[in-house]
Amino acid sequence: MESLGIDNILAGFTLLMHFDHLLWMALGIFAGLMVGAIPGFNDTNFLAMMLPFSVYLGPMDAVVFMMACFCSSQAAGSFPAILLNIPGTPSNAPTCIEGFKLTRKGKAGQALGASIISSTVGGLLSAVFALILTPIVGIYALKFGPAELFMMAIFGMTAVGSLTGKSTVKGLFSSALGLFVACVGTEFQQGYTRASFGFYELYEGFPLIPVLLGVFGFAELFSLSKEESLVKKGQEGALGYAHIFQGIRDALSHWGNMLRSGLIGILVGLIPGTGAAIATWVSYGQARQWSKTPEKFGQGHLEGLVAADACNNGVPGGALIPTVTLGIPGSGTTLIIMAALMINGVTPGPSFFGSFADKAYAILFSLVIANILLFPIGLGVARLATMVTAVPNRFLVPIIALFCMTGGFAWRQMVFDMNLVILFGVFGALLTRYGYSVPAFLLALLLGPLAERNFAWAMQIGGVNSFMRPIALVILIATIGVLILPVILRNMAKKGKS
Repeated sequence: MESLGIDNILAGFTLLMHFDHLLWMALGIFAGLMVGAIPGFNDTNFLAMMLPFSVYLGPMDAVVFMMACFCSSQAAGSFPAILLNIPGTPSNAPTCIEGFKLTRKGKAGQALGASIISSTVGGLLSAVFALILTPIVGIYALKFGPAELFMMAIFGMTAVGSLTGKSTVKGLFSSALGLFVACVGTEFQQGYTRASFGFYELYEGFPLIPVLLGVFGFAELFSLSKEESLVKKGQEGALGYAHIFQGIRDALSHWGNMLRSGLIGILVGLIPGTGAAIATWVSYGQARQWSKTPEKFGQGHLEGLVAADACNNGVPGGALIPTVTLGIPGSGTTLIIMAALMINGVTPGPSFFGSFADKAYAILFSLVIANILLFPIGLGVARLATMVTAVPNRFLVPIIALFCMTGGFAWRQMVFDMNLVILFGVFGALLTRYGYSVPAFLLALLLGPLAERNFAWAMQIGGVNSFMRPIALVILIATIGVLILPVILRNMAKKGKS
């Protein structure tokens, strides 16, 4: 417990306060805001390219820059999701559902304001959580084996029930389609290909980014091409700081939802191999199940936007905990951060706080300060971003199409993926037109491989008894509770009215 001493904490804070470290933090925030707003190109790609330069920067400058970029890119991915229905990163997909609908109603400023404050609160919550509890709770991440990860995937899939809209049957069918698409590619145990139809580009399955860009961004072009502008007539005037600050005030009225969603992001981020893309779907589903107005979700409801973005920025703090305490990266980005430390002779792991206590606390404090700086910098960027709503659709539609196609190509540098963007764009438009659930499809596509791999590993390790472990049983009980709770609340509401 020596690492928890006040001297080590103060030494870490003092180390971070050097001018060069703060300068690299500010640069990391600006870089993250730019990177996160580019569909198909995320912080992991960018930081991987920056990794060789970390040798020249040194461990502190490199990691402070990367942590700031990590935080701000998570938040910036919501900008194109809200304004163009194009998720900047896979974890921003739930933001599209509510954010773009708000933009179409002429509330782009409010949506961006709500997104920024939710991201800031979720990020600060995760940073404080990491700062206080990292030396204590990191070891519990090791207790999650394949059985627990499988149950986490099942728990995530219960969110499908809250994302199905008015028709449960259509929602479940959408999930089945997502699971079918998730099965395409090479079977991970025996190595045979499934449903690839001879396309070598599908040997690893359908790439997530082109699918996301297709069902969200490209699918929206079919309706936008029939209208004159992004904002419907009579609902203009969403520009300016007044609307952004109105969104901040509205979001803060959902403080309970914000805090709960941030905690979900922390807990899911704490488990290696999960990540923000799963966490935001779980949080969005929970927000709808706890909401007093669940029927408004999917129509431009602030509660869903707050839940997704608070959770999204809650993940970095959680993912950092197993990275620095156990040497187990909680996400792809924290893997790059860990590599930057190791290149510079600093090895994360159980002895990290004993051998490098000042650097450890400096890294944790950088997460706190980066999220504080994110708020004012994000406000300025948001004010400029809202101007896109004034662009006529005859210019905006080809620009969105170009972003979608470029983002699809950038993911694997394959022309084939550009065709997938078009294919899934048509598919997404058909799902929406006939009342099927795009979110349910994407959630099943995302969680399918995670559930399949961990179920197979759990059965090989301990058979059915693997799922009788305490943590797995707790997650199972929580899953059942999540399914039953909305029914109980609806019955209580009916009795209250009668």
